[in-house]
Formats: sequence, structure tokens, C-alpha cells
Amino acid sequence: MPHSNPSFLSREQVLASWHHCIWAHVVSPPLFEEWVRPSLRVRHLHAGQYLWRAGERPTAWVGVMRGAVKLCVPTEDGRSIALCGFAGSWFGEASLLHEGACFDCDAVALHDLTMLTLPAEAFQHLLRESPTFSRFLLGLMAERNLQFMRLNTAQQLPNITSRVARCLGALITPLNFPFPDAGQLNVTQSELADFCRVSRSRLNEALLALEREGLLELGYRSVRLKDVERLRVYPRP
Repeated sequence: MPHSNPSFLSREQVLASWHHCIWAHVVSPPLFEEWVRPSLRVRHLHAGQYLWRAGERPTAWVGVMRGAVKLCVPTEDGRSIALCGFAGSWFGEASLLHEGACFDCDAVALHDLTMLTLPAEAFQHLLRESPTFSRFLLGLMAERNLQFMRLNTAQQLPNITSRVARCLGALITPLNFPFPDAGQLNVTQSELADFCRVSRSRLNEALLALEREGLLELGYRSVRLKDVERLRVYPRP
């Protein structure tokens, strides 16, 4: 059973830490008790499983409670841009806001994943009844749009060290990384190479150079970003 896997969180564990959710503060207690708590559903996926595929219709807003997700957005040249969602982030709101829209990307679990879903009906009810929730969504979408532009720009840089630095800097945003250890990325170098659109060998060279400059720290299957602001503008001091 999924709940026997120590990598997964139970519904009880998720709700017990609800106050850490990035939008817990924007919904009134009555709305939460009437619409949010009864509607929330916990799902468990193993690494490599799909949350959804491009072309499917959205049925819920999705939050990552534990693990990480890769969103693969196709580009005109046939390649894809990979955005990552780590524990604490929520996504899928854009498709829910457009009636009849389908997902334009694949969503794949990078690690064993505990995800929380808020069905479309409850999501739309919060939009109608909670101005603070609506404002939060506007802020979230604005942040994601800026993140996407930073990443797209970074992936075009010819200098590989600059490309890797700025891609990593684009990855961290306040709403997608709300926790104190936000700079700790528990991902493999293969996953990061895909994210930065470089070969694994070139990625390793760039990471070592950035580590020597004190901008990050390499670990086993992990990278800790020590200075996100400098990574975003690298190589400027």
C-alpha cells in the first residue's frame, strides 16, 4: 500500500502541517472547513509516473507535499523546456482558469511523490468567494511568468557556466520555495543537465566552477544553492 512507503505522506500528516502551505493564510477558516478540508485529496506516485500528460483536461489544482515534479513544455523547435516543482509548490491553475483548456505540458514525478489535489469545483468556489485567494493566484502566476522568462533567457546563453548559474537562479522563487531549506535541491546531475539543457559532463564542469566561487555546494545527489541572487546575474559581481 502507498502509505507503507516511508517516502510518502499520509493525509493526516499533510493536514497536520497545513499551516505551512503557501496559500493557507489567504483562505478564511470557514471557507477552509467548508470547502477546502473536505475536498483535498492525497495521491502517491512513484518516480517516473505521470501526474498528467499534455492534452488531458485538468480536474484539480495540484500541490507538491513531498518529492519533486518536472513539467515538460514543448517548444517550436521540437525540444522541451523543463520547469521543476518541489515540495511546497502548487501548479496547474492556468489551465483551470481557462474553461475548456487542456494541459500543454507533461508532468512527471522526479522522485516518489506525495501530491495534494483541490478539485476544480472547490478551486472555482474559492475564486468566487475569496478575494484574497484570487489576489494570491495573480501573484503566483506573475511569479511563474517571470521564472519562465528568466529560465528561457538563461537556456540560450552560449557560456555554459553562465547558463547553468542563471538556470539554477531562475529555479528558486519565493512561492515555489517557501521553506528555510529552499536552496537544497535533491536532484541528480542528469536531472539538472536536462533542466539547464546541457550535457552532464558540461554541467559537472560548471557546477565545480560555481562551487569554487562559493555560490553553491555539491553533495551526493544534491546541490545546495548558497547565493541565489548572484547566480541569477552571473557572472556579474
